[in-house]
Amino acid sequence: MEEIKNILKSNDIAGVVILHSPGFSEYINHLQTSYSCAKVTSEGIRIKLSSKEVGKEKAKLLAEGTYNMITHLADITALHAMAYMEAQESLKKTLGGEEFPGEHTSHDQQNS
Repeated sequence: MEEIKNILKSNDIAGVVILHSPGFSEYINHLQTSYSCAKVTSEGIRIKLSSKEVGKEKAKLLAEGTYNMITHLADITALHAMAYMEAQESLKKTLGGEEFPGEHTSHDQQNS
């Protein structure tokens, strides 16, 4: 995951990444880019923007970039979430799939 974090940061791109191996998953929500005023915290996504701090023109660009980023990530993750939920229900019914104990990394581990 550290390599993925570094790729996101070094290329100044946002991303939502989930990795899985049997019994374990890890994820990252990386929103801190040069075109965003959003940050993931343990309480959720925090938006902080002040034209007094960055100037009116940059604030407008950050607001537009953040809205575009959040819209794209929300639309795509929702679409994929629905597909996974449908597949999960289908597997449960047709194959008798069962949930078993597993772990995932914490917010602090992944979004620091």
